[in-house]
Amino acid sequence: MSAPMTRRLPPRNAPAGGGLMLPLLLTIAALVSAVWVVQIKHGNRALTTEQSRLRDEVDRLEVEWSQLQLEEAAHSSHARIEQIAREQLKMIEPRETVMVPARASAGGVAP
Repeated sequence: MSAPMTRRLPPRNAPAGGGLMLPLLLTIAALVSAVWVVQIKHGNRALTTEQSRLRDEVDRLEVEWSQLQLEEAAHSSHARIEQIAREQLKMIEPRETVMVPARASAGGVAP
């Protein structure tokens, strides 16, 4: 018996530019990935800036709250209330206390 004959097929002609398809796809993927990274970093910076601004606002509001509590304490002090009673309401403190006994009458009503 003789050796089997093998037949060789002629090489296929690759379509024009077929060898460039994979590098082209990888380049496009790399560009898309780079743009995506830039967008995410920009968003992260914007959020960090916003967080910093909000922390500053919280600090400012805490200071304002403390000042308002001090102001409230000053406005409700006994000395201030007494001053308003004397100056605006023209109230005076009585010098002496006079007790007037109630008279009992026949009808139960004082004359």
